[in-house]
Amino acid sequence: MRKTTAENRNGSNEAFVKNVTELNVFLTIDRIKRESPIIAELEQQGAIKIIGALYDVENGRVIFF
Repeated sequence: MRKTTAENRNGSNEAFVKNVTELNVFLTIDRIKRESPIIAELEQQGAIKIIGALYDVENGRVIFF
């Protein structure tokens, strides 16, 4: 999922926007684990699972990561 966009790194480039959006999901998951030791411990114990998702407002689909 994590891809690099070398050209047209702006909002008019749909591929770039998609890449940035997906990267934001992964960075947010990492931040939750890093900044909340309680949540990170619960995940390590298998008590919870942290899952990222994107909601597509155009078609109503949810993509889970």
